[in-house]
Amino acid sequence: MTEFIVFPLIGAAIGAVTNKIAVRMLFRPYRAWHIGRWRVPMTPGVIPQQREAIAANIAETFDANLLSGDELHRILTGDKAHQRMDQKVEEILDQLGPFASMARPFKPKIVTAILEGLEEYVKEMIQPGGELDIRKRIEDRINAMDVAKLEHLIMGFSEKQFRYITLFGGLIGFFIGLFQAAITPFL
Repeated sequence: MTEFIVFPLIGAAIGAVTNKIAVRMLFRPYRAWHIGRWRVPMTPGVIPQQREAIAANIAETFDANLLSGDELHRILTGDKAHQRMDQKVEEILDQLGPFASMARPFKPKIVTAILEGLEEYVKEMIQPGGELDIRKRIEDRINAMDVAKLEHLIMGFSEKQFRYITLFGGLIGFFIGLFQAAITPFL
């Protein structure tokens, strides 16, 4: 009868510990280990080893689902930008004093020229390799980040989920232990 206590407890401990180790091994070791010229398998961890592909996937996902260059373009050149530009030109004209009456008829052309310049500039900035190429910026930042910092970042916002993985491993181990205890008399 003690096997119905011992086996599930041992199974739970093994399941929880192995899942905890598996989560840590996503990141560790940070670098490949070598014995002579031979690289030890599973070194570095999955994330350091696949970092560039992961960074590209994160950047692509972010660009496709959260904030794209096209969305930035709409924000920077949309109706609010047009209204704001019109307002600013009006403020500048108001500061011209008596010259404002001469320049005011050109206001629509001035606003249009500024907005066209802004449109060109924003298009240039969101192009691949441009200053606002979101995908490239995210990818470069992830690839430049120290692996330990990347681990801390991911573990920080996923800590609760990783705890559930550990708990789930313990739960599965517990049930496997119960099953083993149940079939032991038949073996």
